[in-house]
Amino acid sequence: MALRINYNYQSDFTHFNLLQTEANMNKSLERLATGYRINRAADDAAGLYIADQLKTYSVSLEQATRNSQDGISIAQIAQSALSNVYNILNDIKAKAIEAANDSQDDSTRQIIQQDINKLVDAISKIFTDTEFNGKSIFSPGANTFTIHYGGRTNQTLVMQVWTATAAAAADTSAPSTITIGSTGITIDVTSQTKAEKAIANIDNIIKQVDQLNAKIGSYQIELEKIITNNESQRINAQEAESRIRNVDFAKEMSEFTRNQILMQSGTAMLAQANQLPQLVLQLLR
Repeated sequence: MALRINYNYQSDFTHFNLLQTEANMNKSLERLATGYRINRAADDAAGLYIADQLKTYSVSLEQATRNSQDGISIAQIAQSALSNVYNILNDIKAKAIEAANDSQDDSTRQIIQQDINKLVDAISKIFTDTEFNGKSIFSPGANTFTIHYGGRTNQTLVMQVWTATAAAAADTSAPSTITIGSTGITIDVTSQTKAEKAIANIDNIIKQVDQLNAKIGSYQIELEKIITNNESQRINAQEAESRIRNVDFAKEMSEFTRNQILMQSGTAMLAQANQLPQLVLQLLR
């Protein structure tokens, strides 16, 4: 057996391995304390890159879902307004039918026209005042909404709402007008003949209201499907990120326990290695 006192290989080797075990145990402690397997790029450079990309995409999808929900809110506000317009148009039609009855005289029809004009004014206010976040939904030039529904560029849905306006006459005998999209009508019930024509006009504009309502409802259905897909992708992206970034506590605790045992045994062996040079003293007796 070779005995040297100027260099203790066994002690140095044991000390080196003890430092390695300590470094591994410190990494395990860090991971168990943070819950992350990757705390810095040095832990897993490629894994960090992929995990960060997945996180960015999931955050983007979360905001995109909120954008889509805003689009649904726009559609719901518009549909609610059109439902009110539909109800008012039915009231107007009932009055036009009343005016078309030959039991009425022109003076009575002027009173009915006045009532209709007030109802048209209510429709005008609905079209003018219906808005989302200060942006008018039915006004000319302001009724296009571009919804960015996805987590990438150019993932947009354009909601094109038809322009809708109404103009109520100020006096009793003057007719009122309603325009939805490319269809405009005049409502004049000041004579029996005009009242008959007004009934047909009102039927046409009610059809336009229903068509616009259906168009907006289709946007809502599409956005709801997009939200479902966004949420599915977001959940899967976050799960993929979690598998890469987060620590498996069961596995890491096992590694920590192993390193703890190695640390204790290494410390004991270092003490033993440090005793070896003292054997030289046995030869000097």
